Amino acid sequence: MKNRRSRQHGFTLIELLVVIAIIAILIALLLPAVQQTREAARKTQCRDHLKQIGLALHNYHDSHRVLPPGYLYRRSADSPPANAAGFGWAAMILPYVDQANLYSRMNWNVPIYDAANEVPRQHRLAIYLCPTDSVSESSFVEMGPTPERYAMASYVSSFGTPDLDENQEQRLGAFSRNSRTRLAQMTDGTSNSLLVGERENGPFRRAGVHGVHFSYETTWAGAVREYDDPEDDHGHMAMFQTGHTPNSLDSDDRDVCAPHVGYANFLLGDGSCRAISESIDFNLYQALGTISSGEVIGQF
Repeated sequence: MKNRRSRQHGFTLIELLVVIAIIAILIALLLPAVQQTREAARKTQCRDHLKQIGLALHNYHDSHRVLPPGYLYRRSADSPPANAAGFGWAAMILPYVDQANLYSRMNWNVPIYDAANEVPRQHRLAIYLCPTDSVSESSFVEMGPTPERYAMASYVSSFGTPDLDENQEQRLGAFSRNSRTRLAQMTDGTSNSLLVGERENGPFRRAGVHGVHFSYETTWAGAVREYDDPEDDHGHMAMFQTGHTPNSLDSDDRDVCAPHVGYANFLLGDGSCRAISESIDFNLYQALGTISSGEVIGQF
């Protein structure tokens, strides 16, 4: 009998390299598709958050006959005076977004920066976060030397046309300091009036475009007085102005600057959500920011 040795077959080095190259090509083809699918899902979730916020704002309006103010202002007895309130629109609609317990934990008789509100103001809320905004989901806005910390958010209410720093009680938009806007006042049409837009947190897209400020700073709790200049309410922490088109490189902490490529999501007065292109005509964008200026709104 003859012993036969079986021949063992395997990959040659060239065959192995070819297989690796094919796998690499497939990954390169599939990865952008996977990323696009994930971003589409995040966009849908972001718009769903805005729709829930819109429903909450309308329910608040049904109960109080007005929309909540952009933020509350009470003049303190200090010299110079500071805002002895600061609670923002997103804090005031907490009972309408299933956060009645958090609402009840806030002490509305003292400023938002008071130690009594330290715990609730640091609470992160998923409904106020865009899933594409990776900075806001895990960071805080910090104020003062201690510092005071405030949970970040991704959504700000519409103040209208500039300048938010000059007159925070301007009533051209749906929200401002101590505003009490009724939907009936939106004579430009609720479907043509912005209520809420997106703003990412983190460094400006272009450094040094706004004086000594370098970072977007948005919170859901409200507007917090400047520690070194108490008369500065920092209304931009809760509101945005239509000072630059969405996602502009020249945007600052008063504008809309979303984490999406090419657009930002907005909530309109009728409760609908729109993805508005960053290339929108500037005059049209400003017209959307006002509620009763009589402009004729075209397609956007």
